[in-house]
Amino acid sequence: MNIITKMKQDWDRRAKHHTRYWIATEDYKNEEVFADSGRRTADAILAALGPYYRETWTGLDIGCGIGRVLKPLALHFRQLFGVDVSAEMINKSKTWLRETPNVTTFETSGVDLNLFPNRHFDFVYSYVAFQHMPRPVFDRYLEEINRVLKHQGLLVFQIPIGIQPDVPMEDTIAVRFYEYHELQKKLIQRGFQLLETDEKRPVSLQASAQRRHAFHGFFLAQKIATIRPEINVGWLQAECQEHASFLDTHLYLSFAESCLKQGDPDEAIQTYEKLLTHNPDSLEAWLNLTTILIDNGKIDQAVSTLTNLTHAHPAYLDGHRTLKNLRRRQQWQKHMRPTG
Repeated sequence: MNIITKMKQDWDRRAKHHTRYWIATEDYKNEEVFADSGRRTADAILAALGPYYRETWTGLDIGCGIGRVLKPLALHFRQLFGVDVSAEMINKSKTWLRETPNVTTFETSGVDLNLFPNRHFDFVYSYVAFQHMPRPVFDRYLEEINRVLKHQGLLVFQIPIGIQPDVPMEDTIAVRFYEYHELQKKLIQRGFQLLETDEKRPVSLQASAQRRHAFHGFFLAQKIATIRPEINVGWLQAECQEHASFLDTHLYLSFAESCLKQGDPDEAIQTYEKLLTHNPDSLEAWLNLTTILIDNGKIDQAVSTLTNLTHAHPAYLDGHRTLKNLRRRQQWQKHMRPTG
């Protein structure tokens, strides 16, 4: 599969698991908390636009999810559009935004804005989306944003500034950091000029990166020139290799642990099972799942799970020993069951 198929597959899987969690991992517990987080982000975007803001504008949200930010922001603009690589997210956005008539959402390839004509938008924004994109995808989006923005149109976006080793292109959720001068160069090459504020002075950003305290606020950039996009897009068709994302696995494990703390072992079991379908190498998931099954008296399922664990991790000797003991327990239980 190529990177487009990989991103769609991964984000559809996450959306099917628990949509709000994979959009806002700190603010997912209920719809009220989730909606309030959207209002806070919308306020931050309006603050970033500052004196440039006009309520007559038409805007675009890249990586809109189900419309967490679109919904509150729609109160301040004439018309908004949202795009997301995940069909699951866009399908659910129709329900979340059903009472927001000036917002329309679309599923896209995740690497372009072909649905929209040139010079169509007054502003484009993106929050916690660019940071997860492979670097070539982010570059491609900057080119596409230049195309769909009107002259002197504005781009409001968040991306972490700092220093951190890069991750494989196949990782569709890892957070990618950018050095300030690297980001500034990308923007200039693609026809944008950063509009500096006191909060984002280069000196303070560099100092923050050197301390490894990354900057996560909003940037404001203005389109000052129309560019000719790069023609080297061979990466679009390059074959994606199998890759188990550390952050993806960590977030599944964290969600399952939260379910257990809330007294919902069934949801935790389902979450571990979903994680293991695409990352059978997670020994922690296998062991946690087995423990929950045993604790809840699901011995047959625990035996089946441990059997699969020993196939996935044949060198894990404790797994074989535990499986042997559990099979003895399983046989004893069957022997003790009444026959009539």
